Amino acid sequence: MNAIAMSVLLLCALSLFAGTMADRWWLLRAGAPGEPLGNVRERLRSLLVLGFGQQRLLLEKGAGWMHVAIFAGFIVIFTRTCTLIGRGFDADFHLPLLGGDLGLVYAAVKDTFAALVVVAIVWGIWRRLVTRPRRLHLNAEGVLILVWIGSLMVTDILADAALFTLEPGHPERGWAWLSTASMGLFDPGRPVATATWLHVHYWAHVVLLLAFLNFLPFGKHFHVLTALPAVYLRRLTPSGALEKLEFEGRETFGVGRLEDFSWRRILDMYTCTECGRCNDMCPADLTGKPLHPREIITNERDQAWDLADHLVNVGKLKAQGRSAEAAAAIAAKERPALIGEVNDEEAIWACTTCGWCVSSCPVMIDHIPNIIDQRRHLVMMEAKVPAALQNALRGLENNSNPWNAPSAAREDWIGDLPVPRMRDKGSAAYLLFVGCAGSFDSRNVDVMRALVQLLGKAGVDYAVLGREEGCCGDPARRVGHEYLFQMQAPLNIETFKRYDVRKVLTACPHCFNTIANEYPDFGLEGVEVIHHSELLADLVREGRLTLKPGADLKVTYHDSCYLGRHNEVYEAPRDVLGAVPGLTVAEMPRNRREGFCCGAGGGRMFMEEHLGTRINHNRIAEAAATGASEVCTACPFCLTMLGDAIKETDRGEQLRARDIAEVLLDNLA
Repeated sequence: MNAIAMSVLLLCALSLFAGTMADRWWLLRAGAPGEPLGNVRERLRSLLVLGFGQQRLLLEKGAGWMHVAIFAGFIVIFTRTCTLIGRGFDADFHLPLLGGDLGLVYAAVKDTFAALVVVAIVWGIWRRLVTRPRRLHLNAEGVLILVWIGSLMVTDILADAALFTLEPGHPERGWAWLSTASMGLFDPGRPVATATWLHVHYWAHVVLLLAFLNFLPFGKHFHVLTALPAVYLRRLTPSGALEKLEFEGRETFGVGRLEDFSWRRILDMYTCTECGRCNDMCPADLTGKPLHPREIITNERDQAWDLADHLVNVGKLKAQGRSAEAAAAIAAKERPALIGEVNDEEAIWACTTCGWCVSSCPVMIDHIPNIIDQRRHLVMMEAKVPAALQNALRGLENNSNPWNAPSAAREDWIGDLPVPRMRDKGSAAYLLFVGCAGSFDSRNVDVMRALVQLLGKAGVDYAVLGREEGCCGDPARRVGHEYLFQMQAPLNIETFKRYDVRKVLTACPHCFNTIANEYPDFGLEGVEVIHHSELLADLVREGRLTLKPGADLKVTYHDSCYLGRHNEVYEAPRDVLGAVPGLTVAEMPRNRREGFCCGAGGGRMFMEEHLGTRINHNRIAEAAATGASEVCTACPFCLTMLGDAIKETDRGEQLRARDIAEVLLDNLA
């Protein structure tokens, strides 16, 4: 077309883009060092499946597929754009392999995807301007970007249509079916006008793309550039595991300023698409609490933009090894407080760590570690602990349980049952880790007694630690008291090692998650952790527990967040219930990965709800609507919260809450 014009355009556009991205890079460097990167094979798999494959969006009907169509079309058309840029220097330019028959096939594919993108964009604009889903931010930028992408599709199609009109024998004519169909827009009898339109659409396409490239780093659509790197660099540890906080050599703990976040957290801020999927089924958001996971990330990103010059300077100082100067610059910078002004302190405490936000984010943003790091700062740096939590934390520190019951009472739940102690047996196939709820909460004591009776009837070789058991530490860690957690965990690990424990059985998903996913950071090795639903399902399947017919019972099952979403144990509890003859399971609309929280996670079990609707009330209404007479669960916290909700909403005559172990025991032959 015009080599000089193309050269000048590329030089200006790419120079501007490089300068902007350099600033974004230095801002990223202002963050603290992140966790080590490794496991390239798994990262590449994530990039293919979650990044290019858009797996999480494909799980969502409707809008998810719309975004996948736009993403795929953009990738396909970008290849075409590279060809068009090359033709600015050589009219016959083709990318490697696309100059022959494969190029003709690509022309057909390209037009097909262009059509899909245009349809998806019309749908997207309709959603934003007409249907207006609750989770969407209705701003002009979203519509602008959709129109911009649509313009790229249209200008490419029309440029080809004009070209085919001028060159009827062009090899791509017919293959590029949408462009061929659009030839009627041009008059073959007016070649000069058609050539002008060819140049207009050609240059419009190139200019629009380069302008789009330079616009992206300044808005929420920066994710177009950062999403794939973010997916590749995502955290590979289980979603229910928090990062170990090293205390040695540190003067501050948690996150009280943007610079305290790791660079990976700042990349999260860059990458947020503002799609609102994280808010969609956030239990705090849906019940009137001030927490909105998306806003946590966007609030932090907005402050990063406000402090961009300062953060770029800090990033450069850190990169040069001038840590003292960087620290001085950080300390001297006046800015709104991250917790209290940028993010609502009530919002930080409202999180139940249910994992919905993390599991639904298409670009792998880690909301929970972000929030817990801010709790760590509040608890360990500012000594700000909600009054309702103080007794639980005191109990953990003094008696190793949040109920603040005497540690000597940890065996009282056993009563007259023949439950073997590890100190007497010396070893066992399974260590039954009872947990604090099973030891001290009267309702969950019943569950634990039911479980050990089932183990006895099935002939399972097990033992408990009794007075030697301490809290797993989950409540302390989730409320941000990392120091207290790191006091609890090593004591249990030392006890496990003393008895050469190889299998840990627990009825508490919080204990399950902590021991399986977090204790390995503190030296626990070679230990398999099993939830009681998994073992019970196996015992029934193997015929070691036989069931009697005639239950005639309709139940609904509530998925625990830490068993389900965080650890993907969905079917084992349902298998246990489904094995009972005559029992039917009526699923709630929100189940399995989309299950709704009971409200107890993240330390909320020991805190009062004083804002909005109670989360457990929301959930029990859904359970009652199924027509079931029982709501079953496999978590002590869920059992307590659902039982409380039944009482508080006067549903005691209609509904009761039970653990799957209790249901199974009642139906043994």
